[in-house]
Amino acid sequence: MVIRVCVFTEQGRQSAEQLTEKMPSLHLKWREDEPLQEWTGEAFADHQPILFIGACGIAVRAIAPFVQDKLTDSPVLVMDEKGRHIIPILSGHIGGANELACRLAEAIGAEPVLTTATDVNHIFAVDVFAKENGLRIANREGIRYISDKLLRGQQVSVQLDKAFPFQIKEVELPEGLVLYDKGKRSDLDPDLVIFRKKNGMAGSTQALYLTVKPYVLGIGCKKGKSLAELRSFVQRHVTAEQLQNCYAIASIDLKAEEVGLQELAQYYGVPLITYSSEVLSQVEGTFSESDFVKETTGVGSVCERAAVCLGKGQLLQRKIAEDGMTLAIAERIPEKLDFMSCQDSLLWRMS
Repeated sequence: MVIRVCVFTEQGRQSAEQLTEKMPSLHLKWREDEPLQEWTGEAFADHQPILFIGACGIAVRAIAPFVQDKLTDSPVLVMDEKGRHIIPILSGHIGGANELACRLAEAIGAEPVLTTATDVNHIFAVDVFAKENGLRIANREGIRYISDKLLRGQQVSVQLDKAFPFQIKEVELPEGLVLYDKGKRSDLDPDLVIFRKKNGMAGSTQALYLTVKPYVLGIGCKKGKSLAELRSFVQRHVTAEQLQNCYAIASIDLKAEEVGLQELAQYYGVPLITYSSEVLSQVEGTFSESDFVKETTGVGSVCERAAVCLGKGQLLQRKIAEDGMTLAIAERIPEKLDFMSCQDSLLWRMS
């Protein structure tokens, strides 16, 4: 993971360096001599997490001109210079600031300070559920509707689109959620509706509607490719609709620590998921194989095989190669929706 770090004292720098000692996979991008507003603006433009080590007031003033949308804002955290407390102050759920605060805190023995009501009350967070399950939020106002009902102790009824290749059982739902059964309960309409594909979404105007993000990008690249290069490559060959509905970026595990790929995933707000050459070689299908790639990585095709391995569906775009970068797009067919992992992570954060 790539995190931008802004420190104001030598003690603060030492506390930040502890993070890299405890978390070797963490890549810190330090603010050096750049003006604070310019540096912060660049971080928001790239959708990168920001860690301020100092006073909360400084952080609030720095980010104020750039805060726009809770679904796309950069996650922002503040840590005191002695590394005792870590506070997520922006984009706690969708951006992952709450989870990141807990991970950083665990690494250096700090205390995460969470203030979101669902976390404080150990209640199911529907926006975290959507993020972890690769679901697009169709109407953001529905997030508050769901959270408010749960915080008042009311049940939230869940309806799953019949187009899913599976169904869910009530025992698979966390406390407060029940399956909608066409009005046999007290609900007149379902509260949370999940569609496999885009749909008419008729029904309650208050309900929250989620749709499956149906695309996976498979990407391979030479070492050292920058975010700018990778982003330009992707934007030339992937439609806006596909990017808006991208579930994840898939690649080979040799690229798991590639900073450019990590930054690309953060830019689009999706996970970077990688597989070993052994796993990729077992993916069934007809792929564009390369002897050079096989000699280098152990498998003849990275982008196509990785996309299909993660998506489970058919290839929608075969390999495009350009300047040391490769790209393929596969259909994503979800195999399950996991409600409980979201609830478990909430409890872990507060334990």
